[in-house]
Amino acid sequence: MPLGRGRSKFTNGGIKMGFKSNQSEAFQNGLKPEGDYECIITAIEERTTKKGSVGLNFTLVIRNDVQGQKYGNSCLFHTIWKKHEPNENDMQVEGYNFAQLMAMGKAAKLPDGKEYDSLKAYCTDLLNKCIRVDLTHEEWNGKEQERINFVNPTKYPECKHKFKSSAPKADSFATKQTGFATPKTNTQADSAIGSLEDFEDVLTDDGVPF
Repeated sequence: MPLGRGRSKFTNGGIKMGFKSNQSEAFQNGLKPEGDYECIITAIEERTTKKGSVGLNFTLVIRNDVQGQKYGNSCLFHTIWKKHEPNENDMQVEGYNFAQLMAMGKAAKLPDGKEYDSLKAYCTDLLNKCIRVDLTHEEWNGKEQERINFVNPTKYPECKHKFKSSAPKADSFATKQTGFATPKTNTQADSAIGSLEDFEDVLTDDGVPF
């Protein structure tokens, strides 16, 4: 039946449902809009790309307890790369970018000056911590990708995020080399944007600026 004749198809219990279009809400090629997102670090995995680059891949779940924030329970991804020419500080964290790892710790409000006996211990401390990230879009190989540009402390330290199932375990740091089990997170990514394969030739030793 054509719209406008008889009863409208767009009703709810006989009440017409109206709305105002807002194209700023439209997904841009499947990407979340640029801007700040309050997130939780739910998993950290060490992965190797097909070309041999090694990175720490952070899974960040967008919080659902921040009023006005959209895309709750969706995931963002961030990678810190193992450097080809690590300096003395980098060697303390198995050749990864020391400054970037410290920036993550600062954003997660880890205690400054705390001593760690391994990178795994540091990453375990980062798990389940809340941070605020600045998401941007960048083009690579003719395709726009999501990229986390900056990390900062959360504006909402009292976290009341409700996971779809159980919260991630405190030992959700995994490496292929040591065979630690990678736990299943309670949310799935909207897409694989931000995978190591996507960004291998984009990020250099300097990595993402913080």
